[in-house]
Amino acid sequence: MSPESLRTAGILLIVLPTVIFGGVSVLTLLIRDPRYRQNPLRQQLSRAGHAHAGVLLILSLVALFYVDQTDLAPA
Repeated sequence: MSPESLRTAGILLIVLPTVIFGGVSVLTLLIRDPRYRQNPLRQQLSRAGHAHAGVLLILSLVALFYVDQTDLAPA
C-alpha cells in the first residue's frame, strides 16, 4: 500500500473506536433512560447516524485496498 493510503487507514482505525463508543453510549441511553425512549425522532436519528458512520468507515478501509491495487497514472 502507498504511504498516503497507510496514513489514511491509520486515521480511520483511530476514528473507528470513537464511533463504536458513540454507538454504545446511544445504546446505553436507550436501555437506561426512559426519557430518551419517549422521543422517537432523537432515538432514530442517533442510531442511524452511528450506524452509517461505522459502515462508511469500514467501506473506506476496503476501498483503500482496492484503489491501491489499480494501475492508474499518478496524474
